[in-house]
Order: sequence, then C-alpha cells, then structure tokens
Amino acid sequence: MSIKLLALDVDGVMTDGTILYTENGEELKAFHAQDGLGMKYLGKAGVEVVVVSGRRSKPLERRLDDLGIRRRRLKCVDKTAALQDICDELGLSLADCAFMGDDWIDMDVMKQVGYAMAPNNAAQEVKDIADWIATKDGGHGAVREACSHIASKMGVKLADLVNPKEHV
Repeated sequence: MSIKLLALDVDGVMTDGTILYTENGEELKAFHAQDGLGMKYLGKAGVEVVVVSGRRSKPLERRLDDLGIRRRRLKCVDKTAALQDICDELGLSLADCAFMGDDWIDMDVMKQVGYAMAPNNAAQEVKDIADWIATKDGGHGAVREACSHIASKMGVKLADLVNPKEHV
C-alpha cells in the first residue's frame, strides 16, 4: 500500500455525525483531540491530509485552520470531482489516495480511490465496500486509528514523531 494522501469526510468521520444548533442558529461541532494529533503526525510522516465535505461550517473551518489543513473542499456536491481536483494540484492520482467516509454519499469516491476506509459506525453499505474499517466510531478516535494504520503500513509509528513541546 502506497498512500500519499488521506482525504476525510467530516460529519460521521471527524465528528460523531451529530449536528447541534444554538437558539441563534449557529452550528456546533465536537472534534476528538486524538484525531487531530493523528492527522498532524500523519502529515509529518509525509502523507497529505485533506478534507472533502458536502457541508461547510465555521466550527469546521476553525478546526481545519487549527490543524493546518489548508487543502479542503467544503460544500461540494461531487466528492470524487473535488478529490480529483486536489490530486491534480498535487500531481497525484486517485489511486494514491485513501478516503474515509461513513455514509452513502461517500460511496462513489470510496470506489475510486486506492484505499477506502470507514469508521466502525458507518452505514453497512459503506462498510461493505471499505478496504479497512476502524474499530472506533466517527468522532471517537476513528480518524486517529486510520492515521496510525496508514503510517504502520509505511513502517512508521506516529508516536515516535511526537514532539511534546508542540500543541494541536
């Protein structure tokens, strides 16, 4: 397995899929800190981490900014085309990519990439086409587990890359 890029869906993958609104209509999202650290250190191991999502929100953009994830396609209708656009920018093919998705809307892009991944609580149809399924649920460490899995296939242990003086 030679993965050069990990693309992630958001709702149900980076979050548990819950969408909360305040009484003023502002959206709230909860992200797992360990997922963020996994993404950061997978990047340090040489794998580009990007986000491809059908939704956009201020909390998501804030989290991606905090993690230094600059390549993102938000509020996209066609996730395969969005990921292909990122690949074109980087000189990669979809075969060089892993994609982690959880629901039916992710299935097309998952069928196109070199390595399809899903959190444990993904829709059964998604799990049926996944090359690898996390033991953890979306928003509860599944992304961290995916990052560690990819790194281990490269012969890298992400924990060995950690600088305790850095913060995520």
